[in-house]
Amino acid sequence: MLAALEELKRAQIPFWYEGVSALDQYYKVPNRPFFYVLVEGSLVDLAKALPGLRYPGRDHIDAELEQSDETIVYFRCLESQGHGWTPSPLFSLLYEPNQGKYLDLQGIYGTLRGKRVDQSTMDTLLGYEAALLIARYGFQIEHAENEPFIESTPLDVQTQRDLLTLVLTGKHTAFGLQFLFRAGYFHRYWPELEVLKNVSHSKEYHPEGDVWDHTTETFTYRKNQDLAISLALLLHDVGKPHAQTLEGRRFDKHAEIGTRIASEFLHRLGFREPLVTKVLFLVRNHMMPGALKTLPIYRVEKVLESDWFPELLEVYRCDLSSTFRGPGGYYEACKVYRAFLRNRKNPFRTVEGKKIQRIREPFIMHRGRS
Repeated sequence: MLAALEELKRAQIPFWYEGVSALDQYYKVPNRPFFYVLVEGSLVDLAKALPGLRYPGRDHIDAELEQSDETIVYFRCLESQGHGWTPSPLFSLLYEPNQGKYLDLQGIYGTLRGKRVDQSTMDTLLGYEAALLIARYGFQIEHAENEPFIESTPLDVQTQRDLLTLVLTGKHTAFGLQFLFRAGYFHRYWPELEVLKNVSHSKEYHPEGDVWDHTTETFTYRKNQDLAISLALLLHDVGKPHAQTLEGRRFDKHAEIGTRIASEFLHRLGFREPLVTKVLFLVRNHMMPGALKTLPIYRVEKVLESDWFPELLEVYRCDLSSTFRGPGGYYEACKVYRAFLRNRKNPFRTVEGKKIQRIREPFIMHRGRS
């Protein structure tokens, strides 16, 4: 259990996981990077038990606390329940961790087991809630195809960031992103990504479709739901709509252009600087592993030395696998990287693998004195 929740337990303040966190618990999805907690008590009670609380001033969050592992716990107090925000029935599930019991206030167990939304529930479901059900838990929402959602109240940037984070860290990200696209969220909030749909790919290299189709396809090849890798996959080709054709290169310098756009996007949504720095490294260099076998090592040595290079290889693997070419280039890049690591540790070879010629001191014979 998180340290903050242990403190509430010691202070004898009742609490429940709610919303996404209760559903994560039910479907055994890792509760990261946010925890949503409903507290029986006032904000004053909460502040006494948990020093270091922040008060973000959002309608559906009374306070927040960052844990040592960078997980953020969002608190809502019972006394403020019903003020400014009411969850849809499918997000009304509560989980009491001390006793390991669920509280189903609105009789939704049947829907949760079937993972299919009927019309009566659909009428109260917000668009971004539907996207979370799809991306994190694999729900089927047939209604969404022909009648996309749009909320009348705009989402603030913090909610946009949280929504995108929760969708990207789900097991079914591609379907969640496609739903949000159809529902108009990209048009309304993330236009730098919406334009990917207007950029065609050569069918010879990208039979999976346009740049947007390719982007969502990469998520089907992830081995885990790491946020930095997922953001890099989302943004790796964001420069293509703005790139020019030069000397046979269809999207010349799109990685460099995309890095600038990705930086503006991530900072606008308030992602933290260490995460932003890592994602920009992955976006800027996402094509480099494919050229490793032809580039001299001295030109890419700094990138190869980065602690983030294994994540870069994973981004490249997902990017490559979504095309017809298969993972061959990925294995070649891994081979070069392993050789680089091996040579870097070898005092008798350069990082390129060449033997180091050591100069011996000349042997001088001195005459002894009689």
